[in-house]
Amino acid sequence: MNLSINRIKSFMNRLLGSRYFAVITLVLFLFIIGTAFFLVYQNANIMRNQINDDFNQQQLILARQAADQIQTNLNDIKTGVLSLQQLIQGSSMNAIKEAVKVVFKQNQNKGLIDIGFMDDTGNVFEVYSFKDTFASREGQFAKTLGLGNAGTMALGPLQMVESPGGVMAITGMFSANVNIPGTRIKKLFARIDITKLVKNVTSNIRSGKTGYAWVIDETGMFLYHPEKEFIGKDAFSVRKERKPYITFAQINSIMKERMLNGEEGTGIYISGWHRGIHEGEITKLIAFTPVKSPLLTDGHMWSVAVVAPIIEVAAAVHSMYVRHFAAEVALIAGMFLFGFIVITYQQGISRALKEQVSEKERYLSTVLQNSVDAIIFIDNDNKVQTWNKGAELIFEYTADEMINQSFHRLVPPELDAETEIKDIEKQVLTHGYVKDYIAPRITKSGRRIAVDISRTLVQARDGKIIGSTAIIKDITDKMELEQRIYNTEKLASIGTLAAGVAHEINNPLSIILGFADLLKEKFKQGTQEYDDLKIIEQHASQAKTIVENLLGFARITEGFEDTVDVNYCVDTVVKIVKNTLMTKKITIVLTLQDNLPKIRGDSREFQQVIFNLINNSVAAMNGKEGTLTISAHRDDEWVTVTISDTGSGIPDKIKSRVFDPFFTTKKVGEGTGLGLSLCYGIVKKYGGKISYSSIAKEDHPDQQSGTTFTVSLPVFQENGSGKPAKGA
Repeated sequence: MNLSINRIKSFMNRLLGSRYFAVITLVLFLFIIGTAFFLVYQNANIMRNQINDDFNQQQLILARQAADQIQTNLNDIKTGVLSLQQLIQGSSMNAIKEAVKVVFKQNQNKGLIDIGFMDDTGNVFEVYSFKDTFASREGQFAKTLGLGNAGTMALGPLQMVESPGGVMAITGMFSANVNIPGTRIKKLFARIDITKLVKNVTSNIRSGKTGYAWVIDETGMFLYHPEKEFIGKDAFSVRKERKPYITFAQINSIMKERMLNGEEGTGIYISGWHRGIHEGEITKLIAFTPVKSPLLTDGHMWSVAVVAPIIEVAAAVHSMYVRHFAAEVALIAGMFLFGFIVITYQQGISRALKEQVSEKERYLSTVLQNSVDAIIFIDNDNKVQTWNKGAELIFEYTADEMINQSFHRLVPPELDAETEIKDIEKQVLTHGYVKDYIAPRITKSGRRIAVDISRTLVQARDGKIIGSTAIIKDITDKMELEQRIYNTEKLASIGTLAAGVAHEINNPLSIILGFADLLKEKFKQGTQEYDDLKIIEQHASQAKTIVENLLGFARITEGFEDTVDVNYCVDTVVKIVKNTLMTKKITIVLTLQDNLPKIRGDSREFQQVIFNLINNSVAAMNGKEGTLTISAHRDDEWVTVTISDTGSGIPDKIKSRVFDPFFTTKKVGEGTGLGLSLCYGIVKKYGGKISYSSIAKEDHPDQQSGTTFTVSLPVFQENGSGKPAKGA
């Protein structure tokens, strides 16, 4: 043992005494140091590129959201123009103007400038705008539109125009063929401020602290840029004019070879301008994506870009360099002093990587959580794993209430939730996505909404399916607007038809009743022939009553226009039906405000409205005991009458049809389905409003059922006007 120790000591003494030992040690030390620093440099570069890529991917998400919103705004304007195209066929100019107002109200903040009409020669002769509503303009204005005989619903050529404020803007055009007999109108067009449309979406985009967005078309022209002087200019030349000493080769290549070809991607380029930075060359990160809209046809294409200087992420890269250098120094010191410092170094690296991953996850989570649309991740078991604030706003359920839950609670009870959800899942697995799936849904409070669902398959790097993402938009307001326009058109058509049918039937019915009366004089009462004639007369009279109701619905009878004492009319009707209500054990609660002002109308027709609403309330109580509450009061420049009952209520599934002519839930022979239609026509004829609210027993068994109808008519003014005062 001692011999072995002595031999080791002797070898170490000879090694330490050798003149080559110091050189060998120095070379080995420098090699280890060089290798260590090379690894630090290589690892730092990898981390820097990874951080840049991640930042660009986050910018790409912003660009996609902006492109989707631009496409949505274009589709909304197109939908408004299409619905206007359908509505004005056969309509009066007043109806056309009202429809134009609705379209403007919906779309003027999205860039809609004006709507106009052309004759068959392509000459513009009528232009409506929200600043100059329903003003006719011809002549030189027609030459500035650039419209030929196009009749498609694609976005026409873009033009640079000067707005009333002197600001240059880029405009585009929709056009559609129409034909209104008796007028010069042959085509309809809508002009859009493209700059405003894209600016509303992109101007507030912030990537990092100073990043921003810009939009170009297929020619490379800026549709929007934070620098106002760039808008409408060629992107390839305007940059060179601003900074001639910079080549801009990288961004020009990205634009020509990728963006103008409709590609999506990311990149890096050198620029000479950035928000708050005006000197020297600036390296920027860029993410871009095309606006995929069917309205951009015939070679037209827009591309949205989100950019930020690379210095936005340089701080993170710099801190990574510092941490790596400090860790490497600690490693070198540990080689000579303490071996366990190596383990500490490795632990420090692991913590740094985790911090970077956590930071990126927080950033991405912030973007997703703050979206106004519902962004949801669903696993392979069709259970919710991510539920953002947009989903909470739309469906009212919190993330805690929906995580690890299916969508069954969101599907209305009349639908087969399992079948519908499985069908959507099958389409996603088959095609990889589902786009614009329109479906009814129900919120936590029980409110019914319509949603637009887009769902995309999510796969891991190895190709394994891990779930899917869903982006859901609330389109309830949009669909309600379309339904109101449709109902207006439908009621106008049915009214015209009803008037024609009523006139055609009324004459034969009068002849039948006249001859029946003559024939009765030839037979004695009590004979079979006399009784048969009475039956003929009875049914002919019933048919005549239906015809009169049709005429009333079609607004053929103008009525005697005068002032109406609301309290007197209500009290008169109540006296008529009081005995009937008592026999049915229905309690009347009557609350009439004293000294109510008079309204414009026909007392007979107003009493008919009250009578019909009371009859409907009585029918809704199905012969059971109940309470009928009638009240009248003044509300600013309106007189409002409400009629409430404790009946069975109106089910949700038929609420949209209660004012439709001939729609009734009564048995055959018990009702014509014209009662509420007549009420609607009478109230509207005198400038009033009629609405209702109802809770049906079959939809809400745990709540008190019942229905309340509200009729509001304008106060009669001293000057003879029955219209409500301004601001009412």
